[in-house]
This record gives sequence, structure tokens and C-alpha cells, in this order.
Amino acid sequence: MLATLDELGANGLSKLSVECIAAAAEVNKTTVYRRWPTREALVAGALEYVLVDFEEAQADTGTLRGDLLALGSAVASFLAQPTGLALARAALGESSPPLADQAARRFARGAEGPVSALVHRAVARGEWRRAVAPEAAISMLVGALLHRVLLEHQPVTGPWLEGVVAVLACGLSSDA
Repeated sequence: MLATLDELGANGLSKLSVECIAAAAEVNKTTVYRRWPTREALVAGALEYVLVDFEEAQADTGTLRGDLLALGSAVASFLAQPTGLALARAALGESSPPLADQAARRFARGAEGPVSALVHRAVARGEWRRAVAPEAAISMLVGALLHRVLLEHQPVTGPWLEGVVAVLACGLSSDA
């Protein structure tokens, strides 16, 4: 998957070369096509790889605000890299519905993994209003990051992320 991410970061989805990926991975391109029959399937596999890494990296900081900042920082750091930016553009692009579908399915499954653990910890500490769906809150955080990077073409700074997390954490803990 690293070869795919490198190629995607260097050339984007439109110029993605399975031949170059196979060469970098030191395998025959038929080996790549056997597992991933299309370029979109290959990039969807890379997306899965990245999302698993994000999930495994989520640690308990002791507070909801800290957990959200850690998650937001990890996503922002990834989006600041050419590979992350290219993967986000590929996943959100109109020309690649299979990637968007893969991202949506993976995100839905994420509610059962470490993101769920983040929510359960916050509920146990009294920091999460039970009426708020985890998917909605995490979508708001990730969506704000994507908006900042892809639409505003601005970097995610510490103060900006802290402001987003403060608003989100306030809404999650409010009984209003």
C-alpha cells in the first residue's frame, strides 16, 4: 500500500500508474491486478490501509477535548502531506464513486472501533451527550478539516483546530 500512496501523492488519481506501483513494490503488475482489479480498487485499498492506521493510533488522552484534538491533529497532519491530500481528493472526487463508497462504508464501520471507544470513554466521563450520534460528531470534525484544506486552501493551525474542537466539545456536552 505504501507504493500506491507514494504514487498517488506524486501523480494523483488521474495519472496513477499500476506499472510504477508494481515496480516500486517489486512485484509483477499482474500480482497487483489479481488483488485489485482496477485503479480505484487499488486506491480504495490504500484508503483502507490509512484508515486502519488512524484507528490504531487513537489513544486515550483522558478528556474528550484531548481525544478530539488528537484525532483532528492526526487527520490534519495527514492532509498536509501530498499523499494525504491526493487520497482525500481521490476519495471525494466525482470521477471515482467506488472510492467515495469505500470511504463511506469504512467510516460507518469506524463507529464500531476506536472512534466508538473514544465515545464510550467520553460517555463514562460525562462528557458526551448520549443523544448525539458518534458518526455525526466525527463527521463534523473531519468535515471541518476537509473544508479547511480542500475548499479554503488553508493550513490547519493549532488555534484553528482548538477552536473547532472547543465548539464541538461544547455541543457534545451541552444538555441544551
